Amino acid sequence: MNQKKSINIAEAACLAGVAASTVRLWEKQGLITPDRSEKGHRRYDADQLTRLKRIASLRRDSRINIAAIREKLEVGGASPKAAKPRDATDATPEMTKLEQLEDENARLKRRVATLERKVSAVREILDVEESSPEAGTPGEASNAISE
Repeated sequence: MNQKKSINIAEAACLAGVAASTVRLWEKQGLITPDRSEKGHRRYDADQLTRLKRIASLRRDSRINIAAIREKLEVGGASPKAAKPRDATDATPEMTKLEQLEDENARLKRRVATLERKVSAVREILDVEESSPEAGTPGEASNAISE
């Protein structure tokens, strides 16, 4: 039996420098179509891994959207396993500008929530340090040093 060496989605995502969920999203968007194992697990061969790395590079370095990536891949000689989503209900061929903005808005809201949690944690730490009797005030510390 002559099978090509293939890797699972976690390994492919790691090698491409992205999360597995990102690879699944790119699949839904029609940028990549992995092979499937008998049990339905995604499998990526060397050509598909090269394509994933190219997509990741375009997103990270060129900061271009999915539609532009799709165009670049098609112009650059897309591989035959490239741009067919699994089924039409599962994928959108191209995100509209509104969908892109909504996607970016959701991402930014998640980022703000994360930053707010971090700021809150830092404030709690500062409140604990200020209320601690052995902490003293900054003025007391500088006076002790100068004496």
